[in-house]
Amino acid sequence: MPLRVLLLSLTALVLSACATPPAKRERSWPYPEQPGSKPAPTVPQRPSLPSEPVPGMPSPLPPQVPEMVPQEPIVVTPPPPSAPRSAEAVSGQAVTALVRQARSQRAAGQPQQAQASLERALRIEPRNYFVWSAMAQAYLDQKNYDQAESVANKSNSLARGNVYAELENWKTIRAARAARGDTVGAQLAQDRVAALQAAVSGAAP
Repeated sequence: MPLRVLLLSLTALVLSACATPPAKRERSWPYPEQPGSKPAPTVPQRPSLPSEPVPGMPSPLPPQVPEMVPQEPIVVTPPPPSAPRSAEAVSGQAVTALVRQARSQRAAGQPQQAQASLERALRIEPRNYFVWSAMAQAYLDQKNYDQAESVANKSNSLARGNVYAELENWKTIRAARAARGDTVGAQLAQDRVAALQAAVSGAAP
């Protein structure tokens, strides 16, 4: 009898052990890092090297550097003896008086007053290139360099090859460009001045 009771107790213990559910396993993805594990070593990247030419492919051309084209020498034909040399030679009496007044005002250090006198002269003779040339000089005295060069170019377009007017205009252009820091432009203007001065010297009696 006791043996039977003992066997029944053992059987009950075995059955209770089998009925107990197994411990729930935790799953995670990715699996957590184990304590004490070392991180994967970082592989240093190689510095980028200049691309090598691919066989059969044209290599890139170097940047083009503009070539300085040598300027041909400027040749100016000497003016004929009958060419007018000043505003007095082509202007009427009123314009001549205003041009002389403007000269006196510029000499006195009054370029704005000289400009006003020349504007009055241009209202009378708007195509008088000597008056436009004097106006460019008045703008130069006022340090209005852009306007001085623009007006001098207008005088050149009206002068139609008059060497005496063009010489004064290119002197104004040279000074305006030099004042603006345009070294190359000033040198080109100087080349023109030199050629015009040679032509004027050739026409001198």
